[in-house]
Amino acid sequence: MGFLAPICERIMFIWALVTRWFRYQRNLEVNMNTLKRMLEELDSQTEDIGKKLEAEPPLPIRRHEDEVYEWLENVERIKIRIQIIEQLGERKYLSCAHFVRLVDEKIGEVKELLQKGSLYSEISMKKQFKYVIIGGGVAAGYAAREFVKQGLKPGELAIISKEAVAPYERPTLSKAYLFPEGAARLPGFHVCVGSGGERLLPEWYVKKGIELILSTEIAEVDLHSKTLTSTTGRTFEFQTLIIATGSRVIRLTDFGVQGADAKNIFYLREISDADELVEAIRAKKKGKVVIVGGGYIGLEVGAAMRINQFDVTMVFPEPWCMPRLFTKEIAAFYEAYYANKGIKIIKGTVAVAFDADTNGEVKAVKLNDDRVLQADIVVVGVGAKPLTELFKGQVDEEKGGIRTDGMLETNVPDVYAVGDVTTFPLKLYNDMRRIEHVDHARKSAEQAVKAIRASEEGKSIEVYDYLPYFYSRAFDLSWKFYGDNVGDPLMFGDKNPASGKPKFGTAWIKNGKIVGVFLEGGTDEENKAIATMARVQPPAEYLDQLKKEGYFIA
Repeated sequence: MGFLAPICERIMFIWALVTRWFRYQRNLEVNMNTLKRMLEELDSQTEDIGKKLEAEPPLPIRRHEDEVYEWLENVERIKIRIQIIEQLGERKYLSCAHFVRLVDEKIGEVKELLQKGSLYSEISMKKQFKYVIIGGGVAAGYAAREFVKQGLKPGELAIISKEAVAPYERPTLSKAYLFPEGAARLPGFHVCVGSGGERLLPEWYVKKGIELILSTEIAEVDLHSKTLTSTTGRTFEFQTLIIATGSRVIRLTDFGVQGADAKNIFYLREISDADELVEAIRAKKKGKVVIVGGGYIGLEVGAAMRINQFDVTMVFPEPWCMPRLFTKEIAAFYEAYYANKGIKIIKGTVAVAFDADTNGEVKAVKLNDDRVLQADIVVVGVGAKPLTELFKGQVDEEKGGIRTDGMLETNVPDVYAVGDVTTFPLKLYNDMRRIEHVDHARKSAEQAVKAIRASEEGKSIEVYDYLPYFYSRAFDLSWKFYGDNVGDPLMFGDKNPASGKPKFGTAWIKNGKIVGVFLEGGTDEENKAIATMARVQPPAEYLDQLKKEGYFIA
């Protein structure tokens, strides 16, 4: 039977060849059908884009005209090549395997052309809305809610945001989002839960007929023609615009700080920033953190990192933390409290360079006094800058923001500005102010929408009468401030950082009146009382009256 072995081997070899040939034929048939369908789609795209190129008036696609014409030439070129390949295959000039390989290659090339064609088709799309909010932060969510209260109709409003998620309460990112246990996550803190209101999930916007245009960055604004253009060339027309672009963080790379582009140096503004920091917290568990900056972000993130059991050092150039609001005495309490929690604070110096390891990850922070701090993670909070660049030369500006009137309307009719970007008349102090805080973002957004509706209906409303309000929470501490921190500060209460439940405050007295009040550890009733005091501005003697009546805040 041994003579049968070679025959069996030949039969198996021939069968393998036949099987392979059938497989090639089957793949070839499937791939040719796929290629033909893709070519039909490509033809449709070509026709559509060709018409848009000829359209009058010129569409945004004309900004990419050279690029589009090159794409059209590539389409024609690949169609000719595919025809040649088909002819060669039919005449058996190509092996089956070679034919299949060429068809596969062309499928990949056509797929790329289709993707580019889809982009060019999208570029030429123009959407029109009665109202557009540019920016998708806190202010956008509160404005949307107010529009609905004012009788918004489906399809009238669009929110354009470069973030990928619906508006959320941004302050959560430096607090509960970073906690090791029970951390806050979306959808838990979508607006408007921060003010005790309804949580506006993405479905809410759909239900109300509001178009959320996410992951879309506006590159060009023409207020005269009432047109916005995205980085991908999409255009949006509006009748009324609310500018709610907020701020961007100031980065150390802006100042050319050596090594500031190393990995694991973080800034905190958007949820994507917080996600990256959370990943680093997990990867560098119980490591060393250097916080650059002694303001809101520095104090809140410093506390969160300590709760995560990191070795935390804070560095800032000022003589005490939160110098724009805190007095030296207020700051002394928080610095001592943080020290008791194990946080080291280095004042009066700045980071001048960063060292990285072979993986490009930060490993040390160099200070201008020659000290070197080891670091697995660096978090930078050195301020923010309002995003007004898109509107330069088109609106009046003042004090770094877009100037508005008491209705939050700019000098351009039907264009309003809210939140961080607006410099507005602070009626209480007869002054123009720009305020960076979530409370102002919420309330200015609501005011602008009320003003828009009143203008449409020919009615009048009260001007924006804002009472400055700031707050923060860290560890077991919680403070609130209302009013203006000018004049002579008068401190009261238990300011011992070692107290179980410290409770103290400061009143600012100017021209014999109480103009601002700070309170740590206050009850809801007491916090309402200091807000009223800052609004009414009673004479300083009022504190003596409160003391007689047994109120703590005296």
